[in-house]
Amino acid sequence: MSEKKHLHTLSELSAHPIARNIEWKDILPALSSVGLLHSESNGNYDFTRNGHKIVIERSHKKVLEISEVLSLRHFLVESAEPEAIDSELKHALIVAVDHHNATIIQNPGFNNVVVERVHADLTKGRILHKHPQTAPFSDHSPSDSDGYFDSIITYMMHSNRIVILSHGTGSSSAAEKLLIVITKKYPKILSHIVAMKKCDLENMSEPQILELGTTLLHAPSTDLLLP
Repeated sequence: MSEKKHLHTLSELSAHPIARNIEWKDILPALSSVGLLHSESNGNYDFTRNGHKIVIERSHKKVLEISEVLSLRHFLVESAEPEAIDSELKHALIVAVDHHNATIIQNPGFNNVVVERVHADLTKGRILHKHPQTAPFSDHSPSDSDGYFDSIITYMMHSNRIVILSHGTGSSSAAEKLLIVITKKYPKILSHIVAMKKCDLENMSEPQILELGTTLLHAPSTDLLLP
């Protein structure tokens, strides 16, 4: 079914007088085209979007009843925007970064948290710990590609409050290198970083990263900053 057909079907939900000829075979793919997920269980249609949910009893009739049209009409309006569960975190971002991977958590204040991952291009050997050929041999310093950090910074450009989580300090900290790139190329972002914290990312799950990042967004403190 074409996009034009989907749009026409959805427009019928808002038609006045109420449309009486909307068919189930048309409405299901049309709703999916605008991001509504539907499942069928216990003889019902379950629709969800942006944290909102509606359950409509499955009918063997070919067309939607008036009550079903009205229910879906209201649902489309109510679910158009993500449901805020913490308005203070609007446009906030949590970045958990090491030299190989970064976990980017968007919308931490909404029920539709978005998690993205950025990976360093290890095939080119750019994100590696260099072992010095001369003393002191213990002085291992990572060699990072700015491209990796540029990809992370892309997510930071439209955020007004940012928390960065990383492990290690000094040259072994990916957060420190990220700050260097930000300072050099995107200095305006610095004012939006509210806290940084050293933590054991390798042993943290996504929910733990989200919980810690959210705590720091609410209560940033200088004693939580990386040295």
